[in-house]
Amino acid sequence: MTAPYFFYWGKAGKDGGCHLLAHHSLDVAAVADVWWSKSPVIRRSFVDSTGLDENQARAWMRFFIGCHDLGKFDVRFQLKAPKTALGLWPGFSKAKAGPYAHGENGYAWFVNECESEYGLNPQQADAFDNWIKAVAGHHGNLPNDPEVRKPFASPDVLVQDRKARREWFNALWALFLEPAGIAGDAAPPGLPPLLAGFCSVCDWIGSNEADGYFIYQAKATTNLFAYFEDRKIIAERSLEDIGLWRPAISSGGMAFLFPQYEPRQIQTLVDQWPVKPGMTIIEAPTGSGKTEAALAYAARLLSAGLADSIVFALPTQATANAMLERIEAVAEKLFPDGGNVVLAHGKSQYNPRFLDLRKAAEQKTVQGRDEALVQCAQWLSCSRKRVFLGQIGVCTVDQALLSVLPVRHQFVRAFGIRKSILIIDEIHAYDRYMYGLLSAVLKGQRAASGSVVLLSATLPFYQREQLLADWDANDPPEDNHYPLITHADLAGPVRVWTLPEEQNPPQRSVVVDLWRTPAMLPERKGLEAAAHAAQSGAKVAIVCNLVADAQYVYERLKNDFPEKSVMVDLFHARYRFIDRQEREQAILTTYGKDGPRNVGRILVATQVIEQSLDLDFDWLITQLCPADLLFQRMGRLHRHLRKDRPAGFEAPRCVVLLPDAPDYGLHGVIYGNVRALWRTEKLLTTSTPLWFPDVYRQWIEAVYEEDPWPEEPEEVTEKFEIFLAEQEGRRYAALQRAYADAVPLNDTDGNAAMLTRDGEMNLNILPVIDRNGKRFSLEGEEIFDPDDWRWAEQMNRNIVPAPNGWRKQLPPADEKGLHCLTMHAIGTTHWKYQRADALFQYTIEKGLENLSS
Repeated sequence: MTAPYFFYWGKAGKDGGCHLLAHHSLDVAAVADVWWSKSPVIRRSFVDSTGLDENQARAWMRFFIGCHDLGKFDVRFQLKAPKTALGLWPGFSKAKAGPYAHGENGYAWFVNECESEYGLNPQQADAFDNWIKAVAGHHGNLPNDPEVRKPFASPDVLVQDRKARREWFNALWALFLEPAGIAGDAAPPGLPPLLAGFCSVCDWIGSNEADGYFIYQAKATTNLFAYFEDRKIIAERSLEDIGLWRPAISSGGMAFLFPQYEPRQIQTLVDQWPVKPGMTIIEAPTGSGKTEAALAYAARLLSAGLADSIVFALPTQATANAMLERIEAVAEKLFPDGGNVVLAHGKSQYNPRFLDLRKAAEQKTVQGRDEALVQCAQWLSCSRKRVFLGQIGVCTVDQALLSVLPVRHQFVRAFGIRKSILIIDEIHAYDRYMYGLLSAVLKGQRAASGSVVLLSATLPFYQREQLLADWDANDPPEDNHYPLITHADLAGPVRVWTLPEEQNPPQRSVVVDLWRTPAMLPERKGLEAAAHAAQSGAKVAIVCNLVADAQYVYERLKNDFPEKSVMVDLFHARYRFIDRQEREQAILTTYGKDGPRNVGRILVATQVIEQSLDLDFDWLITQLCPADLLFQRMGRLHRHLRKDRPAGFEAPRCVVLLPDAPDYGLHGVIYGNVRALWRTEKLLTTSTPLWFPDVYRQWIEAVYEEDPWPEEPEEVTEKFEIFLAEQEGRRYAALQRAYADAVPLNDTDGNAAMLTRDGEMNLNILPVIDRNGKRFSLEGEEIFDPDDWRWAEQMNRNIVPAPNGWRKQLPPADEKGLHCLTMHAIGTTHWKYQRADALFQYTIEKGLENLSS
């Protein structure tokens, strides 16, 4: 007699063919089982979180993943392919088709039937609930509603559905739980943190019939166990071909990963750090090799089977793009059988190196892996929700934070991160709101027995204490040494490492000149000095806090000193992405480590250059900013040892622009913490030169000291208290958002910005050329309709990010959501508004173009 669950299809082809639901469910369980057997990381996470031995943890995992499509045992799902359904069981004709979500309803059916049909007692039912919810949510949303909405069908159809669900539940129990010695009254332990994401990805793989993987089988198997074992062979081939699993290296450390380097400073300590899961904080000067140390340590953890992959998160798209090339250089050593390198920020699909890697994955030649050892498999790169599933992911921190926020498939991001070593660069660079989200990320990493490495040159004590508290570290020692390595393992104990005196970084002095000017803008004499320096062969950086200031300085240099014949570049974040990408690469080529020397040039930039970019300047002019960020900017000054510095710039010198009146204006708004600006200014007026690395600890702790300074103005203290209250509110809001039971949003760039940046979602402006009422991109491509699937990609390439506050200056949106206002540019990049037809106008150094928002 045919079991009732064999009358249901799980996958149906347009040609009328189908794959039985029981078979598909076992396909997915087979993928999970093979991946489990290959990955010590997944095994350990499930075992640690459940407290079970490997055999029983594996049995529960197989069982629940086999239940992931329980909701498809419902006539409403079956009638999505009526011809196929009626061919399997004619009785389905006595029902009415209708809208149906099999994940949500599968959970609801289980809640309502688990005691009456499946024979679970109330305690078992409670324990099963979270596990079923996790696997039923594999299409993006974890279900919460236990209310059953029954189909319009005859009673015998309802009986058939109910019987199929019950018998499938019992069949899985007999197939997976009984052989592991799990009795009928047993209940699963606490929910493993990886289960939801693991199930979702296994479902993607187990649904893939292309290239001869999980070919449809419409004839019922006579032996579920034999079918399951056969499909494990296909699952193994699929996992390897797709690139989700690769064997890691058998060694690690600096000597293995960077044999061409002589380890220096903190790099000499890498082999002393524990080979166990935990959180490691690396505090060391800019340019001291923190990235290499982190990767060398990650290699040791990989070789010990403590992680399957690496996720490297950075502050900005520019820094993520720059990191990709450095990561690619070591990917082959980290994963000698081929590592999928995935660049994972919102615009990653347009990075040229990323596209090259995608092409490498498509090369099916006789050389195979030998020709494309570093790949980015097309399957992995085709969707942002799969982006953390390669061996090495490079992303902006926003993408990592989304793993704890209510977006569709956030649990897939979480799965990818938690099975990886998560490395976060510039950990000091995030506000309290983002730190609130980061707290949830760290707690999730710890719960999954994962590892995280945090890097900073300028981390204040209070932030280090907060990070350790988020990890539930026990009694962290107060240590003033610098550089400093801090490690907290899963049990909570904290250890620190410092350098022996003879290995400490060499003392380096920076002479600081102070220029007091209106609005902290360089006056003509200062600009002339910069132009003269460049004319003498120096690479000069002028760093501004505001895009408008950078644009103003750039124009002044271009227009006021034509006789100097000096090349001037401008770099900030307010460009179309395709324009910014071109500029970014040009900046790295011109001002980077291997850029041409003795060819003078000036870069006017904003904060985009102060973190993680390997740029090297002979002279630095910067507007006042908080001490930790000032030191980051100084990290681009004489970054590399060179003997060919231009005359007059043999030693590092920095000019800091200070206000000529006791008011920080918009600079105070940008940074919020006016006290940090005031204290940094106060220290600058009393100390020169600055001696690194000693000044890091001295100044940062002084600037962020909680108690007021004796001479601190009352107004500064009051503004700080307001700022602090706002920041605490933002941290609380972040935690609320991370743990809220909210309806997930779509995983888009806009929602990512809104959720990870405290609501400061950018106003996106689209420059277009207007031709007889039709809109075209600046390259002449017609703008697609928003309903066209290509529209989102076109927006990503062409939109210009602008401050959200600009929205206040625009008229109300029309019925299409467009703000009808025309802009025109004064000079080359300044904005000015005037009323005109129905479009904006925008200039990007080429001339006037129309634009719409």
